[in-house]
Amino acid sequence: MAFVVEDGTGLSTATSYISEAFADTHHSDRNNTKWDDFTSIEKQAALIRATDYVDKRFSLRFIGFAQKREQALEWPRLDAFDRSGFAYSGDRAIPAELQKAIAEYALRAAICGVLAPDPILPVPKQSMESGADDDRLATQSGAVIRKKERIGPVEEETWYETAASQSSKAGARAVQSSLVDDFQIPAYPEADLWIEELLKPAFGGTLVRA
Repeated sequence: MAFVVEDGTGLSTATSYISEAFADTHHSDRNNTKWDDFTSIEKQAALIRATDYVDKRFSLRFIGFAQKREQALEWPRLDAFDRSGFAYSGDRAIPAELQKAIAEYALRAAICGVLAPDPILPVPKQSMESGADDDRLATQSGAVIRKKERIGPVEEETWYETAASQSSKAGARAVQSSLVDDFQIPAYPEADLWIEELLKPAFGGTLVRA
């Protein structure tokens, strides 16, 4: 496994924004003892997964622009400023907020395996054979939200709660790509709050230091 930490110069081979040692210190300081349960190889794999997840989920929303074409990761970036108007450059080329977020995402990646899991509800099996409806219904899950019954002859219809209906109740988040709606991706508040500071404002403006 290639584990190469981005050093702020835009490496073409980088696979992680932070080192294993950084993650160890981050979690030790916060008494996240679960991180200690994993081997070095497992930790590095989790850090790579976390870095992949952040770049794929937030690349279109990050402030600024990639520093150069050949860099492997989204950071370092040009024209990227913090909330006070100071540039993310030099020894701040990889923001502390990003580093802390990666450490938090990595812990969850180590525990859960994946950060953007496939949907819980499977695609119903399509079949023209007798009994196909029974197979289809057997794949349904979620809470029953409506049920219709009729007696003589007996008829019964059942509606199940889906990921979409759950999202509509909670308030759907912004679409992240043309293929995956953000409500299909679990929320990780501890990590997401760090990343929030590195995203473009919702109204699309750009902060530039005078």
